[in-house]
Amino acid sequence: MLSLIQKIVRWFFMRAENVFNVAFGDKLNPFYHLGTITFWQFWLVCISGLYLFLFADTGVNDAYASIEAITHDQWWAGGIMRSVHRYASDGMIITMLLHMTRHFAFDKYRGFRWFSWITGVILIWLVYITGINGFMLVWDKLAQFVTVASAELLDWIPIFKGALIRNFIFEGRVNDRLFTLLAFIHLGAPLVVLMVMWIHVQRVPRAHINPPREIAIAVTLMFVALSLIKPIVSQGGEADLSIVPTGIDIDWFQLPVLALVYVINPLHLWVGVIGLTLLLFLAPWLPPKRLG
Repeated sequence: MLSLIQKIVRWFFMRAENVFNVAFGDKLNPFYHLGTITFWQFWLVCISGLYLFLFADTGVNDAYASIEAITHDQWWAGGIMRSVHRYASDGMIITMLLHMTRHFAFDKYRGFRWFSWITGVILIWLVYITGINGFMLVWDKLAQFVTVASAELLDWIPIFKGALIRNFIFEGRVNDRLFTLLAFIHLGAPLVVLMVMWIHVQRVPRAHINPPREIAIAVTLMFVALSLIKPIVSQGGEADLSIVPTGIDIDWFQLPVLALVYVINPLHLWVGVIGLTLLLFLAPWLPPKRLG
């Protein structure tokens, strides 16, 4: 069954790669540079994030207003940086998942490659955690949904036993200290991501971390164009924990698990997430045998 899935996925990749080879040539085919494109997007996320941090306020009463000022008062710089920050974060997840799927399809995750595969799984979850944390700092209605959904999901872990909801996620309970902690995590998490990315490529022969210049420029210009065509803005006004937010648009690239918190029993969701993670961890040693 697994061999059949690999064969089908491999067929799609080969057809897509042939199309891109015709369009861009094999040296600039983005499917051959998914890993380095991910690295480049990471640098874009870091640069844009540092710029935003210079002007953002991490006080709970000022966070939303400061983000609004960045977005609208200096749309030509801060607004574009905010949009690039989000789009590059989404792009990282897309290219990481494609990178992993391609290695699975071509059976390049067994043998000595198990190390890169395992660290890649860790990286995906670190990027998800960092992204979820970043949504909270905006403190709009979407941030409220992310914060409450995260707390409700985490409260199913026995160590918390509902403490997060009781102690933090009520009107008047969210304070500057919590926001300072969130900002500290959001600044520190990328350092952990970078360290794991460095470890990830240690066993890759002739590993590169930068894509060809043409691809790097094209990716950057694409995000800038998206930022001008469809800029990222806050949703629904400032967070208000006394009401339930409605009519918000979920970022399905970074928030798929949280979007399911109110659809699937959180316990079942935890079982699914942990089960999938364990399956990915064990994949290099599961049958069938490595392809010849």
